[in-house]
Amino acid sequence: ASEYWKAIEFRIMRKAAVSYYPSYVERDAIHMIDPTIRVKAIVAYVFEKFLESVPDDFEKREGLLFVGGFAHPPNADAVLWFAREIFPAIRKELPDVKFYVVGSKVTDEIQALEQPDNGIVIKGFVSDEELERLYASCRVVVVPLRYGAGVKGKVLEALYNGAPVITTSIGAEGIPFVDQALKIEDTAEGFACQTTGLYQNPELCRQMQRSTQDYMKKHFSLDGAWDIIKDDFT
Repeated sequence: ASEYWKAIEFRIMRKAAVSYYPSYVERDAIHMIDPTIRVKAIVAYVFEKFLESVPDDFEKREGLLFVGGFAHPPNADAVLWFAREIFPAIRKELPDVKFYVVGSKVTDEIQALEQPDNGIVIKGFVSDEELERLYASCRVVVVPLRYGAGVKGKVLEALYNGAPVITTSIGAEGIPFVDQALKIEDTAEGFACQTTGLYQNPELCRQMQRSTQDYMKKHFSLDGAWDIIKDDFT
């Protein structure tokens, strides 16, 4: 069945003047099969408005934040990996730091991570207002995804909210030039080290916050999207 639909898709793309895909990963995959097809990567998320002001009081902020629904298996795997293999090393350096986990459909395995005095707080589903407060009060957002495909909305949401973000190459997949705005680390040891270093450096958090706002306005605004497609309408 997949081969059948692949043939249909490619036949349509060969007839079209241009095709759009939501990231450069898909664009490059198309070109690997047929480099003659005209295909462009256009952002999957576009923000019409941006935050007028983002608090940069990182000295007053506390905690690490993860956001993602647990009906999606990669999110559960990410939190379990972080809680078991990364967070203990962070707590050795930062004994009082907390890890806040936000997301709907919390499983028993995820809920069991919250134990007395281990610093893990399973918030579960929260309102938009509560999520906004958490983005403004937590110091660093972590997105330790080990598998999954496509552009990760949770990464863009965190950047939009001005959060310093640490993720993996999977979390950053398909997002153009995102290494300009966040940190990428794939090993448990490296992830713990990067997170601890960033957490202890409020000035670096501020620098990353400024980078997030510039980055999102450039790549995920209406103007940024139009820059990609405007030549196709002339």
